[in-house]
Order: sequence, then structure tokens, then C-alpha cells
Amino acid sequence: MINRRAALLAHNAGIWEGTFVRLDGEGREQERFASHLEVSEQEGTIEAALTNGSSGNVRRMSFREPPAEMQIAAAGHWSLGPDRIGPWPWISELCLVHGERRRRVVLRHGSESLESLVVVCEGRPEQREPAPPAPLQLEPQYGAEAPGQQLWKPEAGLEIETIARRQPGSPQRLALRWSPEPGLRLELVRGHDAYGLLQPL
Repeated sequence: MINRRAALLAHNAGIWEGTFVRLDGEGREQERFASHLEVSEQEGTIEAALTNGSSGNVRRMSFREPPAEMQIAAAGHWSLGPDRIGPWPWISELCLVHGERRRRVVLRHGSESLESLVVVCEGRPEQREPAPPAPLQLEPQYGAEAPGQQLWKPEAGLEIETIARRQPGSPQRLALRWSPEPGLRLELVRGHDAYGLLQPL
């Protein structure tokens, strides 16, 4: 068993500068902004403070221990979302981290299909990551290797797998794959079984 809290902080604490790009369910860019995220630990509490570089608004999230529905890998990759899904809308977030660089996605599913996705390219202040070209317009791909799934590729080496059409009583899967350098492929899968229950990593 890994120490989930220690793994999360070891790879994700500190300051991240990035770009948020929000797309609708058809892959059309709706909004983008520069971001500043600080993840810190103070008196036993982990806090994440996200500043929107366009509006100046700050959103904060804090917890003493990672919530049970937050899945954390030993390498620091993590995902967050409901521990059970059903016919109602739900949101999941997946994050892959590689040294001073990260890729995140926030996926909002409606009762039938994807409503929006947010792509976040982040790096440390001294490792600024280039933003995807603007405006971003993605065409989902449908492949035999992932029936019932959509594949989105916002930049070279980055692939997001989402549910094309939700099927009651069927397993549901989301995935984030990233090749931050030649020969290296990172993957994080968040899946729910046929009963809607979260599956282990």
C-alpha cells in the first residue's frame, strides 16, 4: 500500500503555471485563460489555490487527507470524481505528472454524453508549457480498439479517452495518456463497473 498523501504531495506540491482551455462536447474551444496554481501543506491541511489569470478569481480546495474517491498512484498521478455514477450528470478530473510538467483534464458528462472537457497544460514557473494553438477545434476519433469511446488529441503525444454515449448497465471508462518525451508513455484510467462503482487503479 502506498502512502496516498505523501505520494500526492511529493509530486504535486508547489507552484504550477499553466493554460486552461475549455471545450464544449463537440470539441470547440469556448474559453481559455492563464492559470497560477499553488498546492501547499499548512498545519496538516493540504490546500490548492487556483488563480484565473484573466479574471483574478481564486478558487480554493482544502482537505486534511485525500478523499476516498481520489485515486493516487505512487508516481503522483491522480484522479478525482464520484465513487459511484448513475444516470445523473457527473464530473471527473485526471492528472498525469512528469517531473516539472503536468497534464490535466476535467470532464463533464451529462446524462447521455460528454458536455465539456477542459485541457490544462502546466509546468513549474521555470518550465512554462506551451499552450495548444488557438482557437482549439478537436475532432473526436472513434476506433475499434475502444468501442463506445471517443478519443481526443489536443496536442502531440496527449490523448483523452471519453465515453461517446453512456450505456446503462455497462462499464464506463475515462483515460488520459501522455508521452512527455520520446519512448515514455504515461497512462491514467478511471473506470466504473457495470453497477457504477469506482474500480481500483
